[in-house]
Amino acid sequence: MKKIYLLLSMFLLTGTFVKAQDTLLFEDFELARFYDTLLIDCQVSGTVPPGVTGDINWYNMDSDGDPDGSGGGRPDGWFALQPFSVVDQYETVYGGTPPDTNTVIGANTWTAGLLPQMNWLITSSVQLGSADTLFWKSAPRQTPRYLDGYEVRLSTTTNADNTSAFSNVLFNAAEMTATGSDTTFSTFTFSTGFVHGQDGTYIDYTDGSATAVHQGQLRTFSAPLNAYANMAVYVAFISTSTDDNLISLDDVLIRGTLFNGINENKNDIALNLFPNPATDNVQVNYTLTSETIVTISLFDVTGKLVSTVSEGSQAQGRHFAHINTSSIAKGFYTVKVETSFGQSTSKLIVR
Repeated sequence: MKKIYLLLSMFLLTGTFVKAQDTLLFEDFELARFYDTLLIDCQVSGTVPPGVTGDINWYNMDSDGDPDGSGGGRPDGWFALQPFSVVDQYETVYGGTPPDTNTVIGANTWTAGLLPQMNWLITSSVQLGSADTLFWKSAPRQTPRYLDGYEVRLSTTTNADNTSAFSNVLFNAAEMTATGSDTTFSTFTFSTGFVHGQDGTYIDYTDGSATAVHQGQLRTFSAPLNAYANMAVYVAFISTSTDDNLISLDDVLIRGTLFNGINENKNDIALNLFPNPATDNVQVNYTLTSETIVTISLFDVTGKLVSTVSEGSQAQGRHFAHINTSSIAKGFYTVKVETSFGQSTSKLIVR
């Protein structure tokens, strides 16, 4: 068994909102952008390169010991890499030309021995309040063929890498267990859990002649932590697949109400764009938690406003709007939905 201590920096989410909560933990893994071999070096030597500082210790454990079988020299355990989808390549479009590149953390399950993988990424101890929520993003390298699965588990006692300690299962993402015969999901077999891309969203669709392999886009998930109120907990992300490919994580966040946390902004708009990438038109889907005035804006990579759609006052519930993209240049954009209680942004590619 290998146990490695990763020193990762904490970054603060930004924005302007009326209502705020506290952030108990947030990690976007962007330290690897400034020192792109940090995670790999830590896995080899267990040391942190000189000059690297941060606030959170994460525990990276490869408890299966099965080496890479892809031929690409992938490290054991979790390691830094670029997002799989072009939609996720840029972290932000504001204040940079070119925009800042995004970094995620991933785990390899394409291994030499074809053994079930147990790659653990565990937070340091987090003291919860009375009503906290865990958020994170994930994306598989491909789906449905060789779709990677993973588990999110919680321990109230220890960070030891065993499932008996982490007996509380918060989320289960399915893996492909048998290949199918077409380019859809219908003839593939999956384990129990959420199947990324099966609902037709958060994937880069291949063209008409392609095989059944779509790249995954980062998708946000959440799990309520009310059952563990006022406890000190550890959260583990465990890559559990056998002979698939890669899984990635980003933007791990625990948001709550402790007085000594970091001020964090509330965002309940649930913004989603479809299709993405877009050509002539994109549908902006969003959810409102109360009646509010809604404004939708489109920005280019320099932060310049391209167009604005005013939806006026809208009731609580799910809504959608359309942006005509046929007359704008191909490239990367940001869609922003603004309301009286907050705002949400999402990256858009026009091609």
